[in-house]
Amino acid sequence: MKTDGLNTGRDWLELQETNSRFIVLDSNDLIVSCNDRVKHAQFDLKMHTNLPLDCFWLDADQRTFHLSEFKQIVGKEIKLLFMPSDREAYRVKVMVEAFQLLDRPYYSLLIQDDQTEFSFNNTHPSYQMAQVLSADLKHNVLELNYQPQINIVDKSLYGVEVLARWTSKEFGRVAPDNFVALAEEFGLIAELDLWVLRQACKQLAMWREQNIHVPMIAVNFSPLSFSYPSLKNEIQSILDQNGLLATCLVMEVTESKKIKPSDPFIDAVNELHSIGVTISLDDFGTGYSNLKRLLKFPVSQLKLDRVFVDELPNKLSKELSEVVLSISKKINAVAIAEGVETQLQLSYLADIGYRVIQGYFFSRPLSALEFETWLLKMPMLFNK
Repeated sequence: MKTDGLNTGRDWLELQETNSRFIVLDSNDLIVSCNDRVKHAQFDLKMHTNLPLDCFWLDADQRTFHLSEFKQIVGKEIKLLFMPSDREAYRVKVMVEAFQLLDRPYYSLLIQDDQTEFSFNNTHPSYQMAQVLSADLKHNVLELNYQPQINIVDKSLYGVEVLARWTSKEFGRVAPDNFVALAEEFGLIAELDLWVLRQACKQLAMWREQNIHVPMIAVNFSPLSFSYPSLKNEIQSILDQNGLLATCLVMEVTESKKIKPSDPFIDAVNELHSIGVTISLDDFGTGYSNLKRLLKFPVSQLKLDRVFVDELPNKLSKELSEVVLSISKKINAVAIAEGVETQLQLSYLADIGYRVIQGYFFSRPLSALEFETWLLKMPMLFNK
């Protein structure tokens, strides 16, 4: 629906009287009205609300379809999964039109039911768990643990990796690998990753206020989360709100077949690196290693996967550990060995040149309070 501004009232009435449901967005992706709530023909510019991040899902790409993307398909129709908070998910067809009102641009989303059956209905266990995870994120039910990373050269704290933990009333304790996979499947992964980042930055700011020295925090980010609109601005805002510099933040990206050099992922990583965020490639060498990737985006850390560390001093594990260290030196990246549990593993890694170690040998993942206690005792770790 396009208007010249002279027939706005008539067009608005026509839009309300349609049999389709509709949502009207302004240029900032905020809802300004919808036909389930409007009682008068007057356009209510005061009713600004946000839709949940995960309410539209694009099956074709297996990802959340963000509100900002509707601007790119004006005049077209798209089929999506709609996941409201108060009922089961269902498929819809959305027709997008642009119009002007008071010289401002708006976008109407005309929504009709699509009869295609959605395979994950409200009785599917995975769907139910995803709904609970979404609700628990909104209510801050998840918790964070912090695993220290140690510089074994000067015996100092190098940083901490932030790890999310979820204990649900309905499902009990859910393993991280399981709820991360669930979040990716149902389009909640950006919401999860950003929740972890916000909470971790708040904690780091609190430690700084208490004169507890934590050089940097490392937060895991799924490759899928890099498609979040204006990710750089969002992360910069989180840092600013907590009085932190971008150099305090490490984003750990797990190697994945989802990382493609042609994807917007590359641009997003470069943007974050440009403001000072450290990029770490996690689980390096397990399944999707491709040296060409290292030439496509800036990597400042390589993490030797624990599967190699577990098998030390196995000959092949030794050779692979040396290869990862050699690559890190060639690209001027810091090599971090994770999953170190024994003195034998530590001694070998130190002998070949690893300087940053993470694992149960020094500490398991800890709550914030446990970490503070551990930090006071850290000097004694080197006097065993």
